[in-house]
Amino acid sequence: MRIMYYEALQRTILVTTTKGNYKMSGSRIFLIILFLFASLIFIKSANAQQTEFSSTLNPVGSGARATGMGGAFIGVADDATAASWNPAGLIQLEKPEMSAVYSYFHRRQKYSSDQHPEIDSVQKMDADGLNYASIAYPFVFLNRNMIISLNYQRLFEMNKDYKFDFIGSSSVDPGSSVSVLTESGSHEFQQDGFLYTLSPAFAVQLLPGLTLGATYNIWDNFFGANGWDSRNIRRESKTTLMPLPAPINGVTVYTESSTTIEEENRFEGDNWHFGVLWSITDSLIIGGVYKTAFDADLEKARKVTNYDINRLEYVSMLPPSETINGPETTATREKFTMRMPASYGVGISYRHSDSLTIAADMYITEWSRFVLRNSEGNETNPLNSVPISKGRLKDTTQARLGMEYLFIKAKYTVPLRFGLFYDPEPATGHLDDFYGISFGTGFASDRIALDMSYQYRFGRNITTDFLAATDSDPDVNQHTLMTSAIFYF
Repeated sequence: MRIMYYEALQRTILVTTTKGNYKMSGSRIFLIILFLFASLIFIKSANAQQTEFSSTLNPVGSGARATGMGGAFIGVADDATAASWNPAGLIQLEKPEMSAVYSYFHRRQKYSSDQHPEIDSVQKMDADGLNYASIAYPFVFLNRNMIISLNYQRLFEMNKDYKFDFIGSSSVDPGSSVSVLTESGSHEFQQDGFLYTLSPAFAVQLLPGLTLGATYNIWDNFFGANGWDSRNIRRESKTTLMPLPAPINGVTVYTESSTTIEEENRFEGDNWHFGVLWSITDSLIIGGVYKTAFDADLEKARKVTNYDINRLEYVSMLPPSETINGPETTATREKFTMRMPASYGVGISYRHSDSLTIAADMYITEWSRFVLRNSEGNETNPLNSVPISKGRLKDTTQARLGMEYLFIKAKYTVPLRFGLFYDPEPATGHLDDFYGISFGTGFASDRIALDMSYQYRFGRNITTDFLAATDSDPDVNQHTLMTSAIFYF
């Protein structure tokens, strides 16, 4: 809906200049005001386009036992979550079993900015749900040990939630003497979702000490949406003083605007995990895993709603005028191809005794190959929407160290687990360093195994996801709790 009040300007006004008097119609002055005002709107819109929100793809490890050991599990891989870490390890399951893992995730981001001290705050977000579920069945065929399993894996958390208020400073445009007296605004962003797979897996023991395995991951909407939804709201208010010729003398423009962007992203694709496990001795095991790159189909539905109120108040006796634009909504739907990167790693485990196992992993993800391509073939960085030619993400290398000590009793076993890790996140031109520590324990008997783990992960001066505050590098603290249950048959 558009409402205008400018009848008072439809009169003829006498303007005095150094070259004499001439008549300027109210409509001409109105056009001048509109021109100046449109220039301000253009400036505001251009700034708005500089702000991009995104959520780093943050891989989530599967299973309380593995995370309790800091994720150093490629060379261990002796429970059902091996389908995620190293599918060759599935061969170590001796009985048919069912398992489920529940996780709770909490993230705190502390922001501070010299440029915008008003954004100093701690932003929090939480997520929880089923992290993993599986059913596995070992068998013998052609005199070889084999196993099949069906797995649900929640692999990537996409949640993010924050809100900021901004206060701008006064400024003057030297070319036009237009003064911005006050400027303020707020940004709200909320994103929810995750990526998961339904994954059949298989392992076979080729030789007494050598096992191969594979997991086929199907990324689809089997159990609800596979993807993420986001809502981004930007509000701005501005007071601007524009000088004009006599007798109007000047006008003060009060502007209030809001833009709401809602997106639904749906993700489909498939890829493989290939694993190998080699028992060099009874105590020393080496494992390796390769997770293939793949082109995922990403469908993005986007709805943008704009709303503006513009009020003009004149220095002269002219009555004020007001323009209301909106709400105006545009909706688009577009298909993209998201190139997901390959990753690979190697792990080693050493069983010092029946009670003590020590493990270490090294894992690389080729984030430099992470690309979003639209239907016209244009490629961008998925994290900031910048053309890929202007900068790719950096590859990451994780390092993990873990141990497990078992208190073995006649009818049950109680484990204690500990882990340390370096787990960087990708960014353009550099890495965001994250470090972590983990603990775990549990209870196991002939028919059931219960495990739980706690993981603390932290990063300092991390790349901001709120680009308007260019000097703000937040500190991030993450806490993850996992509980799992395994039932043997």
